Amino acid sequence: MKKIFFYVSLGLSIILLINITTILVSDFNRLTEYGYGYLVGKVILFLIFGTILLFTRKHKTKSKKEL
Repeated sequence: MKKIFFYVSLGLSIILLINITTILVSDFNRLTEYGYGYLVGKVILFLIFGTILLFTRKHKTKSKKEL
């Protein structure tokens, strides 16, 4: 289940990152108040899925030889 959350969050984060960069590069000058709200909403979603990525990633455990 943890892998499913990780990969879904990874996919959605990549899509959101592409969408945010597209807005910032090409459409930033034409944004209205609603456009800024849309952009902030996308950034908040990106941050949420990024934190899900951080919590569901594999942690590297130390072996007994390294201790």
